[in-house]
Amino acid sequence: MKEQEAKSSSARVDCDELLARLGGWFRARVLLCAALAAVQVGLLHTTYIFLAADVPYRCMVPECEAPNSTEFSAAWTAAALPEHGRAHRCSRRVPLDPTLPCEANSAFSEDAVTCDQWLYASANTIVTEFNLACQEWKRTLVGTIHNIGMLVSLPILGYVSDRWGRKTALILSCVLVGAIGSLKAFSISYEMYVIVEFLETVAGASAFPAAFIMTIELLGQEKRVLTTAFLGIMLVIGGLSFALLAKAFQYWRTFILVVYPPSLLFLLYIYFLPESIRWLLSKGRKEDALEIITKAAKMNDVSLSEETIKQLQEAKAPVEKKEEEVGLWMQVFRSPIIMRRLAICSWWWITCTFVFYGLAINSVSLAGDKYTNYMLVVSVEVIAVVTNALVLDRIGRKRTLLIAYIVCGISCVAIAFVPRSMSWLATLLYLVGKIAITQAFSGVYMYTSELFPTHARHSLLGFCSMVGRLGSIVAPQMPLLAIYVEWLPSVLFGSTALVAGALMLTTPETLNTRLPDTIQEAEELANQHKKPENLEMKAC
Repeated sequence: MKEQEAKSSSARVDCDELLARLGGWFRARVLLCAALAAVQVGLLHTTYIFLAADVPYRCMVPECEAPNSTEFSAAWTAAALPEHGRAHRCSRRVPLDPTLPCEANSAFSEDAVTCDQWLYASANTIVTEFNLACQEWKRTLVGTIHNIGMLVSLPILGYVSDRWGRKTALILSCVLVGAIGSLKAFSISYEMYVIVEFLETVAGASAFPAAFIMTIELLGQEKRVLTTAFLGIMLVIGGLSFALLAKAFQYWRTFILVVYPPSLLFLLYIYFLPESIRWLLSKGRKEDALEIITKAAKMNDVSLSEETIKQLQEAKAPVEKKEEEVGLWMQVFRSPIIMRRLAICSWWWITCTFVFYGLAINSVSLAGDKYTNYMLVVSVEVIAVVTNALVLDRIGRKRTLLIAYIVCGISCVAIAFVPRSMSWLATLLYLVGKIAITQAFSGVYMYTSELFPTHARHSLLGFCSMVGRLGSIVAPQMPLLAIYVEWLPSVLFGSTALVAGALMLTTPETLNTRLPDTIQEAEELANQHKKPENLEMKAC
């Protein structure tokens, strides 16, 4: 038995060394495909911020104007409408003499009545299209439904990725989000729009996880940080493109028809994108892996030794043990270390999605042009991405993410104590918090993927991301909460980040460790980091 295990072990291939030799055009092609997918995610992932954005509106006064009136600010509106707050948009005063034309000096009743008709300053969003005035909960519900779709999607596409491949999951997500999302432009009711929003997200929420996992499985450990930074910058480019296109095509139906259909071009990935070699070997599909490796070697003018080809032909999928070939989740449940790690990672993801999307959504409420504000908030994410690229491989994953969570927490909590007269300080703290949570979000993708084994990596990463969507489900409701308690959202953002920082002290450092292929290897990560000199060359 020991001789057979030794023979099996000797037949396994060192993935990191092999993939490093297959660099060049092969690696560039995969990175390009992943980059375009990341741009698409940045472009389409938060369209509800503008498509379901609030617009100025006021009560229509039928005694003074016709329903099709285009005069939003008439001379008599100051007397007919309450001056401040929600009442200005949801109630009106009745003229004392409805037989006379309404003028600046017209007399109106002191008591206001509830509006049943409204006039809108623009028709650019679904608020006007579906007459959502004074129904703020319906507007914010769009973002919540979007993120519920992500919660449903991630485990499904995670299973698809681990069962049928990273390539399959990536193509399905990228194509379906464009095909289904385009249907929103033909919505005839609010209910139809929300249903399509949900289905779009279920179909497309896993594009970035699939692209990310494919790239880190392609590259060795020394390239993981740069890959994360690269994809992070692609997300920023997608976010900036989203704001620019939203400003150029402000009517929501036009924007959808311009932005979503090009996603169908991702069907070309069937022919252009290779499957993850590491995933193929982990599944025992050595013939498929050898075919891709041979083509890549020919493309990059790299010669493979007979020993390497022999190893590939004889490679076997890493398994825990034959007698332990049970379901994935049963293996996870049997490992207290992985279960504890799964719970902690889930809280990190809840924090990242809650704070990241909460700050992004609130950015359009800041003073000034909402498109410019959104681009500013997205642009500062580059600072976080570059910072991660500089420090993750120097001071480690844990210390970097710990600092990011703590800085974010302190900045967000401090916003609640800034007086109104110092709005510049509140904006500065806001941007610092956004930079810090972006740094944490970017780093937690890589850190989480390094904590789990190859055969379950996408499923467990997808589970953490799925549970994390609880944060993004709540985030769109923060502007609604701020109407009643203005300081509470920023305190909630900060508190969750501080708890996440404390939990960072309980997991192992993954700097200078190889990606684990089995649950046993994942459990031993802490020992690998403590004694890197004792590590053996790990095979696929």
